[in-house]
Amino acid sequence: MNAVTRPRTAPVWLIWLIMSVFLFLSACATTPNRNKRPNKTPQNVSVGAGPNRALAVYAMKFLGTPYKYGGGSPNEGFDCSGLVQYSAKKSLNINLPRRSADQVNYGSSMNLNQVQAGDLLFFNTDGQPYSHVGIYVGQTYFIHAPSSGGDVRIEDYSKTYWAQRFSSARRVK
Repeated sequence: MNAVTRPRTAPVWLIWLIMSVFLFLSACATTPNRNKRPNKTPQNVSVGAGPNRALAVYAMKFLGTPYKYGGGSPNEGFDCSGLVQYSAKKSLNINLPRRSADQVNYGSSMNLNQVQAGDLLFFNTDGQPYSHVGIYVGQTYFIHAPSSGGDVRIEDYSKTYWAQRFSSARRVK
């Protein structure tokens, strides 16, 4: 009589173990998406000189504060115009409107090559010319509350994303 041999199979737990190790190692080996803007604040950025320098210095206290749509205080979080409004009131005793589209009507307009620490930079991030605002700190950097899921951080306005969206610069005092 011919004996039929059965192929040997590994126990189910061993198959699961091998698959788990494979998936873990392959996930760790993936490369980050280089097309996204980094969510990391650059190191060694110092606040430059300017008539509204106090505004930039004050806003720096909130680096890492979570973004919150409609937020206007460190306890609840900030959106872009909330950060600007709160910091201007506390540092310069200036009452700015709540919305960035209204904040652009205060102070004097200037060219981007004239900005100094504490000046406001406006950007078109959603199809509106003044839909986003940040505070210039110096060396092409500005501080802002970026978007949902982000934190107050510093970014370089000369990077392509921001340079293509720049709308206006204003000095509020």
